[in-house]
Amino acid sequence: MKNNIKYYLASYNLTAFIFWLAYLFVFAASGFRLSDTGLLLLNVAQGMAIFEIVHAILKWVKSPVMSTAAQVFSRVLVVVLINVFYQNPLSSITQNGIIVVSIAWGITELVRYSFYFLGLLDIQPKWLLWMRYTFFIVLYPLGVTGEWLIIITPLMLQFTFGLYAAMVAILAVSYIYYFPVLYMYMWKQRKARL
Repeated sequence: MKNNIKYYLASYNLTAFIFWLAYLFVFAASGFRLSDTGLLLLNVAQGMAIFEIVHAILKWVKSPVMSTAAQVFSRVLVVVLINVFYQNPLSSITQNGIIVVSIAWGITELVRYSFYFLGLLDIQPKWLLWMRYTFFIVLYPLGVTGEWLIIITPLMLQFTFGLYAAMVAILAVSYIYYFPVLYMYMWKQRKARL
């Protein structure tokens, strides 16, 4: 890998780590409730993941493009919904979903970005390797559950309307397909790495 790309990726991973750490700190300090600052940090932290699709397309990383795109877009959609719901009083369903995704995404991303950052510096602590390929067992299903609590909130509150209901149906089909694919991919990665 060319040094410029390596330095860029190291900077990207460190920056993403810092934004996730800041978000989790602000979220916890706010009593596990979103604040204006927390929402901004979440938007930046999760929004940065769009660059991961570009990294995969350019083959700067070994991640599969379609799986990366599916995962990033589903999370970005959830963040868009969080922004929409934040403008209105949050239902307990949405609030619980935000707590769940914040914990699941936050821990996952802190481990993942620190793992990649240190890997680019040729440092691979065994404890971090273990965390990277073990925490997903619980955090990935937990994150998907939180995402769904947020996505289905309008339907559960009977704010159903044609386009949104159609979008939820499309998402349901994509989650049914991509969740097992991505989850099994992580199990294969775990077996190969550990």
